[in-house]
Amino acid sequence: MSLARIANTFRLTIPKQTLRPCLNKRFLSTNRTFITRQQQKDPNFSTNPYNEAMNNVKAQAKLVAKMTGYTILSMSTAIAFVWQASHWYIEYVMHSTPSELGYQARNLLHGAYIRESIAPDYEVASFYVRKALRIALEEKKLDESSDTVIELRLRLAHDEAHAGNLLDAITEYTRAWKLLLDKKQDTILLVETAKHIGDLYLRIGDFGHAEEFLAWSLHNLKERDTLLQSKITLTLASLYAMQRNFKLALPLLSQTLKTVPEEAVCLKAIAQNQLSESMFGLGKLDESMGWAQAALESCAKDVKDQDCLECGGVASNNLGRLLELKGEFEKALDHYNQAVTYSLSVRDSDSHARYVLNAERLKDILAVKQLEEQKK
Repeated sequence: MSLARIANTFRLTIPKQTLRPCLNKRFLSTNRTFITRQQQKDPNFSTNPYNEAMNNVKAQAKLVAKMTGYTILSMSTAIAFVWQASHWYIEYVMHSTPSELGYQARNLLHGAYIRESIAPDYEVASFYVRKALRIALEEKKLDESSDTVIELRLRLAHDEAHAGNLLDAITEYTRAWKLLLDKKQDTILLVETAKHIGDLYLRIGDFGHAEEFLAWSLHNLKERDTLLQSKITLTLASLYAMQRNFKLALPLLSQTLKTVPEEAVCLKAIAQNQLSESMFGLGKLDESMGWAQAALESCAKDVKDQDCLECGGVASNNLGRLLELKGEFEKALDHYNQAVTYSLSVRDSDSHARYVLNAERLKDILAVKQLEEQKK
């Protein structure tokens, strides 16, 4: 028997059930699902294109609205977090506020700090502090003589002075000074407040009240504070110099130079410049030039300080004027230009315009002299 016939005989003896494929039900169900998913859906046709377009527009509008809502919500959350974090940073790191003022007043003072130190605008800062002071007195019912209210008045006076509202600043400083005086506390703060009042009266030209408060502060300075004493003495000397009472101004200026601390180079420069102006008032041009040059050298030691920059501009302009009187026009022009540079550094528009005018005037004089020399 051949091998093919034997194999055929063996195949016929196997039951038909064993020839069926052995597949489990789980595989069959999975396969059917896969096949069902692979089948393409019948395309939907619309008999109204307008309705189909509107449905698409509505779907897109819902998606845009949803994304816009999520964006607004996330941005609002981020802004709220940054706003609150900035208040926390100011409160706990930069400038703390009295807890008895409450949430609203403390936030106002935080805003005032930003307008005083970070983005200076003293008009806005004084508005914030004034509102905080009103809340402290009317809503929180704090006593007028409390340390918190006095501190707010002093801060308000400081902002008003820097904003140029000198009369309002005098009013607030005077209220705070009287409250401190009633508490009978011989403190440095009391003397400093009286000095501020004298400075402001000097700025508005009320020499009588200025002398009264400056003399009072100098007399009542019981604690040894050489820096504050030098500042008061210098301001009092400036008052007498403005009145052309140089016999009183010169001794005070000399005393200031003796008592001023070594590290206070800007205050020393201001005193030297005042001596230069006093000598000029007495007609002593050589001594005036010497003190003006000394003031410039002192200002150069701290070119980042506002007082040094302002004093440098004034001293340079004064030295230019003295050199112009002596006929040294080239050197005078150099100092006028130096004064312009100083005024740009402090952003003093009034002084800048005056210094530029002096420089331009001297340039015209030099141009005329050159033309005359050429004609010869």
